[in-house]
Amino acid sequence: MNLAITVPLNTFVKLMHELGILEYKNFIKHSFQVAKLSKQIAQNINLDYEPEQIYLAGLLHDVGLVLKASVENYELFKDIFRNTPDIEKVVLALDKKDQHSLLSNLVTSKIQFVDPDCSKALLYHHMSGNEIGESKKIALLANCIKAADTISLANMRKKRDELSAESMEEMVNAIEKDRGLFEEVKKASLEIIHDYTKIFDLLDERDDFSSSKQLSLKDFETGAKLIATLMDLRSPYTRSHTFLVTRVAKQLMAELMSEEDSRFMTVAALLHDIGKISTPLEILHKKSSLNDKELLIMRRHVVETRRMLSRAGIKAVADVSASHHERLDGSGYPVGLKSNETTIYMRILQVSDVFSALVEKRPYRDAVSLNEAIEILEKEASFKKLDSQVCKKLKELINNGYLDDFFTDRFTHVLEDLLELKFNEIDTIFERDFDGWEGLF
Repeated sequence: MNLAITVPLNTFVKLMHELGILEYKNFIKHSFQVAKLSKQIAQNINLDYEPEQIYLAGLLHDVGLVLKASVENYELFKDIFRNTPDIEKVVLALDKKDQHSLLSNLVTSKIQFVDPDCSKALLYHHMSGNEIGESKKIALLANCIKAADTISLANMRKKRDELSAESMEEMVNAIEKDRGLFEEVKKASLEIIHDYTKIFDLLDERDDFSSSKQLSLKDFETGAKLIATLMDLRSPYTRSHTFLVTRVAKQLMAELMSEEDSRFMTVAALLHDIGKISTPLEILHKKSSLNDKELLIMRRHVVETRRMLSRAGIKAVADVSASHHERLDGSGYPVGLKSNETTIYMRILQVSDVFSALVEKRPYRDAVSLNEAIEILEKEASFKKLDSQVCKKLKELINNGYLDDFFTDRFTHVLEDLLELKFNEIDTIFERDFDGWEGLF
């Protein structure tokens, strides 16, 4: 495989859009509305930032809300995110102190293709413009996102999907009453609302992002980490799954192939379960065996992974990511690939996924020990289902203490991977700004 490849920036936005179902339907709808509105408001006031960067800032302004809500109160998170279209109520229920703005800033500051100013603006998207202690340019950007957020929240409160005179009036009133908006931002926002054709298009949650920018695998990986995190936070049983699969697959590839191979493997591993976004939690959390219909729905996630990644323009990644349930003897799914049809990338991902699933707790069973997991892998390899050389290399890594630290606190390591910070740095940040966060670790 030619690994001197790049990934379109469009791919990241398309994959974010793909997350907009089930628990994330309203969250993603709001995020895209704010992205498009922020870009338009900034354009109307001639704000000197690249339009695609303003779009990304609006799109990611609330990602910290998912992280905070899922970790601190999962039961409330899954109920409210699924059933409450009014995002303002979600914030009031799960983040009264507006701490998600800090997390949104922390996460986006680690995404290599997001402008640092745009990331910094997310810290202030709920603040009055005059209270922002940054440059006027950053303050204006934060204010554009604030205005876009206000319009979208008013729109999300309406009881019907179509725009009405009443919902238009509610948006106008929300902007006019907001004393935290700069006059130029308020004027631009009102002009947009009063342009019926324009506001209708901007409040459509469809993805209209377009960019010619290409990302290196290294840069795209930072965005793929966020997508993986949003995926895994849907369920406490998968909260560390993707990052464990990725750590194992990345290290195995580094042992066997080149650094660029390892980068490609990392991206494929981070996105291998993205298709599970369409798998209902009732099936993911079932404590007994799945019936035939449920098993079909569960297995469909690999088909969805291939479809989503291919549609986003990364077919080479899709081919690897969607192969993690294939087996070398042809007994796997969804295609039934045999050994002569699989690549080293596929074989490493298969072993990494099986190993990670075994050492993690599931609703229907407890986790097994590392040694037990290796024994099971070796047995599967003896039956020609998994690659024996990959299993042997993983056993060497485990015997040499690789991954020992991961099992001391899995979610801490997810945060380290996501934020590229060490635990003591995370702790220092959160003990100042997050009441009780330290206890989560």
